[in-house]
Amino acid sequence: MPKQVKNAKSAKVDSRVRRAEQGKLIYKIDCGIPCSDELINDDTMNNFATYLTENLKIQGKTGQLGDKVKVSQEDNKIVVTKFKVLFAKRYLKFLTRKFLKKEKLRDYVRPVATSKHDYQLRYYNIHLDDEEEA
Repeated sequence: MPKQVKNAKSAKVDSRVRRAEQGKLIYKIDCGIPCSDELINDDTMNNFATYLTENLKIQGKTGQLGDKVKVSQEDNKIVVTKFKVLFAKRYLKFLTRKFLKKEKLRDYVRPVATSKHDYQLRYYNIHLDDEEEA
């Protein structure tokens, strides 16, 4: 008979899972710069909040957020509050890029992480050198 070896290692819990179980976490997407230039207006902001609500996938189900995730709009910011659920901040960046592509704004604006829980929409830095053109 083969020996049965018991696994002495306990199952490690990922730190993201532990943080998600602790409570709520707030992510913000600041659209202030394009809004001040009127590249993004109020209708686009409302569409963005609706897009996030409909396309966030939680536990394998798209658009069924329930009480676990709240998406709201404050002035020129989109605020995503999650309660005891696991999804990455990078997933919000992915959905933001997807929305910008849909609205044909992806060529002008990009999401940039400004802090641990914040993204900001900024313009691409394009430097034209006069020396190369002449």
